[in-house]
Amino acid sequence: MDCHGGAKQKGEVRLDDFVKIDGALWSDIYDQIHDASMPPEDARQPSMKERASIAKLVLQISRDESFSIPTGYRRLNRREFRNTVRDLLGLKPGIYDPADRVFNDDVDDGFDTNADELVISNELLLEYLESAEHSLRMALFLEDLTPVVTRVVEFKPGSLQSGDQRFTTNKKNSTVLRGSGQYFATQGPRKVAIAGNYRITVKAAGVDRDNYGRMKFPPANGPIRMGIGTRLDSEGKKSTSNLAKSFDLKDEEFEEYSVVVWLEKGAYPWVGFLNGAGKPASSVRQAIRQRKVDPKEIDPKNYKGPGVEVTRLSVEGPLDPEWPPATYRTVFQTDAMPDFENAEVRVSLVDRFLTRAFRRPATEQDVKDYLEYLNRQHQKSSDWHEAFIKTFAAVMASHDFLYIKEEIGPLPPFELASRLSYFLWSTMPDAELFQLAKSGRILNADVYSAQVERMLRDPKTDEFVRGFATQWLSLDLLGTMPPDIKDRRYSAYLKRGYEAAFRDETLQFFRYVLFENQPVGDFLNSDYTFINDTLADVYDLPIDGDSTLKRVSLPKDSVRGGLLGHGSILALTSNGVETLPVTRGHWILDELLGTPPPAPPEEVPALVPDLNGVDTPRDQLVRHRQDPACFECHKQMDPLGLALENFDVIGRYRTKYDAGPVVDPSGEMFGTRFKDVTELRQILRSREDQFARNLIVKLAEYAKGRRLNRRDLELVNQVAAKSGKDEYRFKLMLRHLLMSNLMRDR
Repeated sequence: MDCHGGAKQKGEVRLDDFVKIDGALWSDIYDQIHDASMPPEDARQPSMKERASIAKLVLQISRDESFSIPTGYRRLNRREFRNTVRDLLGLKPGIYDPADRVFNDDVDDGFDTNADELVISNELLLEYLESAEHSLRMALFLEDLTPVVTRVVEFKPGSLQSGDQRFTTNKKNSTVLRGSGQYFATQGPRKVAIAGNYRITVKAAGVDRDNYGRMKFPPANGPIRMGIGTRLDSEGKKSTSNLAKSFDLKDEEFEEYSVVVWLEKGAYPWVGFLNGAGKPASSVRQAIRQRKVDPKEIDPKNYKGPGVEVTRLSVEGPLDPEWPPATYRTVFQTDAMPDFENAEVRVSLVDRFLTRAFRRPATEQDVKDYLEYLNRQHQKSSDWHEAFIKTFAAVMASHDFLYIKEEIGPLPPFELASRLSYFLWSTMPDAELFQLAKSGRILNADVYSAQVERMLRDPKTDEFVRGFATQWLSLDLLGTMPPDIKDRRYSAYLKRGYEAAFRDETLQFFRYVLFENQPVGDFLNSDYTFINDTLADVYDLPIDGDSTLKRVSLPKDSVRGGLLGHGSILALTSNGVETLPVTRGHWILDELLGTPPPAPPEEVPALVPDLNGVDTPRDQLVRHRQDPACFECHKQMDPLGLALENFDVIGRYRTKYDAGPVVDPSGEMFGTRFKDVTELRQILRSREDQFARNLIVKLAEYAKGRRLNRRDLELVNQVAAKSGKDEYRFKLMLRHLLMSNLMRDR
């Protein structure tokens, strides 16, 4: 009560009123007592017997039924909604995004699967309805229900245009693209009416390299590069665009280049000059001011620098058209275009769609309700095709579609199938899972285990990698506080694409540890990583390579082993101006070890970095810890964060600060001294069991959509014990988790 009573509440925790202590706090109290984290080491300590007795009592209290988890209703998050709509309607992952009309999820605590954070509102519900209807129109795109045929559309090559015509030369039979934007056809029906695979063909060459003599415009060296892509305009939304493929052109030698892409209804092609001058007119004016060229030789208003000359642009498709189209087969679950005029057929169509959308068998009442709605929509439009779009949109805006529902106790077949599918794939169960749920065989341990293996092998598991790893490691925060690129020290950050390379390295590292079944301790300390030429430049590592990430062995005592050497982690724990040792130390305690310190008291002022470089971060933190309210937490965080001070705000290694003082990365953790980050990583690796347990907790919370309770944590310990016998190899550990009651129970 001295620390957590009426007079004082360290860490804003108050324990003198038992009625106000919930199950989550009792669980935290148990952890602090059991792990000997409390009382603090400078306070009088209970005996081992007293500590064990208190821990046992607190554990019994935390198991009280009043702290049990309620029935689970969790809304699909934005990622899951996007993927589920695509799979439900058979939409291919082209440039159309089914979630484009839906607000981003506002999740402040935990993962984006946290049920408590996934609230809904009238406005959000209307967005779901609008998105569902628009997605259905993309899937059920036929205005005339007759078989489609392949055709070729030739666009006039002399009329291509972009947003800035100053850098475009339109000729009678060709267009020269001199700007770095996207160029579109301006005549004819450029938007496709039928979704499908299309072949886009462009005949082009690189031209006008030497129009300005000794003044060279990009690309000064190497080939002129052309891009072919696709674009989709959305009503009331920003247009979306994808680069399908790039090509290196031959100078003054015209050739045809083709790419086959998926085009949704309403999409259209573009062609662009990828490595041209961004602002050629500005470059000309600057050259004139610097007297590099004679202004009589150059007219900045009539730029005729290097370009891509296009003499043909055509679109052929849809290629190999199916009848009915694939999306119709998926939506209506039939190999023939359904007879909408037949009442029995309509009942069957509604029943099948509801079962897939609700991820459970549709009840008689479900079918009856939506058939009545279907008939009312037909009375309004006299068009069954339109009535089905309106009705299925209502289905996709219902709580049965938008919410994952789980009852307390062992999950029944369909709920278990959804739990597994949304955890690993972030989408609805596929046909095989549905069939096993329908038969009940998914409850058989051997059958369930076989599904786990099948799903882990499926490429869709990359949804788990991106969904879980990005949030666990806070990669979603990368780029929220980028460095000032006007500062010459950091100008390469965006110019060289550091941020994207950082993120790719960490995600590829995660994939490797998982799918190659490496010990999870590799996240803490490893003798390898994944780099390309960009990262080799940042990390000062020798590599003969290109933009492709490659696994490389690190030199002995390298500072780059494990996550603490990744530029992504080092950049996101900085503010773009200065490194943040406290943030870095907090990240290690929270994300890696699962022991986050409490939030600082409101009355304690924030620690402001000394931007003038008079004091080192270590000097500032020493003074900060003199405040008794700060000491306990900062003595844990500060040494860990200061150990990373050899890395600047974008993860480059340094031995001295810009102002001159030498970086001192030494410190102490768990009573063991370390001289630098390499020794800190060794200490962390020695706590692999603690890290593995925390990782299991994170995985389970991501899967279950809630914070774990004490009963869950007992199962975590069982999974951790089994994993320890397998050297904490990641894939085996994930398998142990998936086979445990943590995954198979609510």
